[in-house]
Amino acid sequence: MEDLNFNLKDFVHNYSSVVFKTGLVLVILSTLFLFSNLTTEFYDTPKFLVLLIFTGVLLVILTLRFTVAGKVTLTRTPLDIPLLLLLAVGIVSTFLSASPYVAVLGNQLRIHGSLVSLTVYILFYFVIVNYLKGAREIKWILAVSLIASQILATVSLLSYAGVKILPPVWTQSLNFTPTGSSFSTTAILALLLPFIVIQILTASKPLFIILNSLFLLLSGLAIALTGTWATWIGALVGVALTIFISDLRNLRDLNNLSKIRLMSLMGLIGPIVIITLVVALSFIPPVGKAQNPLFSQAQNFPREIQMGFLTSWKVSASAFRDSPFWGTGPATYLFNFTNYKPIEFNSTKFWNLSFDTPFNEYLQVLANLGGIGLLALLSLTALFASSAYKTYKIYLTYRSDSEKEKLILAISGIIFFIILALHASTLALWVIGILILASFMALNLKETPVSDGLKGMFLKVAGLSSASSSTETIKVDALPGVLLAAILAFVLFAGFFGGKFVLADYHHRLALNAISQNQGLVAYNELVAAEKLNPYTDLYRTNLAQVNFALANAIALAKGPTEASPTGSLADQDKQNIQVLLQQSINEGRTAVTLSPRSAINWEVLALLYRQIAGVAQNALIFSLDSYGRAILQDPLNPVLRVNVGGVYYAIQNYDLAIRFFTDAINLKPDFANAYYNLSVALKEKGDLNNAQALAEKVLTLVDKDSQDYKVVSNYLSDLKNKLTSQAQPPAASTSGALQEEQLPKVIDLPKPEEIATPEAIQKPEVSPTPTPSASPSPSAAPTP
Repeated sequence: MEDLNFNLKDFVHNYSSVVFKTGLVLVILSTLFLFSNLTTEFYDTPKFLVLLIFTGVLLVILTLRFTVAGKVTLTRTPLDIPLLLLLAVGIVSTFLSASPYVAVLGNQLRIHGSLVSLTVYILFYFVIVNYLKGAREIKWILAVSLIASQILATVSLLSYAGVKILPPVWTQSLNFTPTGSSFSTTAILALLLPFIVIQILTASKPLFIILNSLFLLLSGLAIALTGTWATWIGALVGVALTIFISDLRNLRDLNNLSKIRLMSLMGLIGPIVIITLVVALSFIPPVGKAQNPLFSQAQNFPREIQMGFLTSWKVSASAFRDSPFWGTGPATYLFNFTNYKPIEFNSTKFWNLSFDTPFNEYLQVLANLGGIGLLALLSLTALFASSAYKTYKIYLTYRSDSEKEKLILAISGIIFFIILALHASTLALWVIGILILASFMALNLKETPVSDGLKGMFLKVAGLSSASSSTETIKVDALPGVLLAAILAFVLFAGFFGGKFVLADYHHRLALNAISQNQGLVAYNELVAAEKLNPYTDLYRTNLAQVNFALANAIALAKGPTEASPTGSLADQDKQNIQVLLQQSINEGRTAVTLSPRSAINWEVLALLYRQIAGVAQNALIFSLDSYGRAILQDPLNPVLRVNVGGVYYAIQNYDLAIRFFTDAINLKPDFANAYYNLSVALKEKGDLNNAQALAEKVLTLVDKDSQDYKVVSNYLSDLKNKLTSQAQPPAASTSGALQEEQLPKVIDLPKPEEIATPEAIQKPEVSPTPTPSASPSPSAAPTP
């Protein structure tokens, strides 16, 4: 029996080691390279699935090891408490959130930032810490990461150069990269730069120096050409710190300038010089008639947009003011942005964009997880910095190779937190960052005892009282078995619902493909299947609502009244089909706002649905106004919503309120051409031709003289000057739905609402924001379903 137990222990130990190494390689490779068009989101979703499966399998094997050994042995690190606190805050914040389903699963199927992703990241950290065995294993993991990163850098540079690597059209853009974003790619490359630099400076073989010099060139060019200023700073800090801590005394001593040392110096300087020259040629315009393809390529490269620090601070501080302890919930920053963005944001060139991430990760945590969440993240940063500084002090004393390896990991971890302070995180950055943090902690704690300083204090607070060991052993007979059962139940639960949600996402992708091919019935069936598998995602609901409306609209368009046939050819079955489709459309739209009541987008979709069934449903426009009002409550400074409300009031000939809402839009954005044009037409209908003409002249100063909009406004202004009585209406009052025809039979009965959510008027600012030349929206633009 003892022999059997021993063999079982040996089998589990060996098997778990193989699974860990194989699975970790798959996680690294998938994080850097995996993407698929079988899911709604091409990049993060496939990567997350691999991470989820790997973490779940290793959790089960780890608890199985505890059960076989008859005891629970956990590796403790100084980062345990901040990570667990961050997870606890995320859970509480989710339960208290106004949009709990979004907080759990992510916003618009973006899994990163959700409670699910936060949970998996933290479990991934604890799994790695408890499985890593020593320096050799960590070196092997870093070597795999380093080689894979150079392939990633090569792919990104080829895309930047316009080389079409893969056949799909969506992979042929200049900024295509397998991680999903140029920031993610360059951030990962910046994290790994210290390992390349130290190899160049310390390698004893010329081949290794040349190889790492090539790695430095590839990584440096990718970061310099495709990165952001956050990754540029991270890379520069990493290189500078690595050179600073390296033992360069032999390089400064002319008597010790051996051939290897000289090659190391050249291997470092050569790539840096080449990178500097390429960057200079890429960002310095050519003089005269000279040709500079590098400059043209840099100008054409589509760079990612990052929200400014000041706007981010105002949004996050406002969210913290209203939810100071737990925040608004994971993955809810988009709602915070629409609720709290400052009015001066409308004067920027990105005024019509909605941001779901702020300037950096710390501001995101402040808004989403509140003050306690920010405290946890700051504690995580401070404790790692403390451990890194201690490693540096030890290195100054002993100058050993093992301490230098720890210090390089520490530098990479410092770069990780620097990048988080300069940019919002991504899934790929968190996975590689956690791998580095866990490797650093595992290497330190497995070779050195726990100190009595700040690190030891946090361990003791956690109840890990032993100050001479980095592990905690709990010997309770039933505990390993109970823990194994709990983990198995958790993993099976996550696997069951995760599988359903992934299958739902697959059906949603098929529906989107069908919509792009104008296959309405196929899209309808796929969305119904997706909704049955995952009834908690509001995006499925809004998409299905719009598909239902499109199918009903197609019937009305084909058989409704026309000039040739004023009565149309709608049969009773057609009317019933329209009624069923429209009722389903409204029900899905209402469910979407129930699942995510803070989403201005969902309320706007519902408002547009009501607006476009005005021909077949009484009181539809009143419900549309109510939904628009609730959208404005969630996005109060959005001038487009005000224009849309003004268009609805114009459609029911309430010109006074139409003028009020068009004026509101102008007060929110004084260079909004569309609002001026709509206000001018509304004033014209009121008989105020002088002011209508003045506003039309204002529009001409806001639109491009070479655009079609300029011609439309010019003709309209000519009509005003000639005092023509044309029946022009504001474009905001027009939509293209066939179900708006008044002569259609009423097939939907909507009760009259008791009250309408009507926002207050916007006062004209005393000092208007400075108009930007790029802000020239089309005056003929109208919302579309």
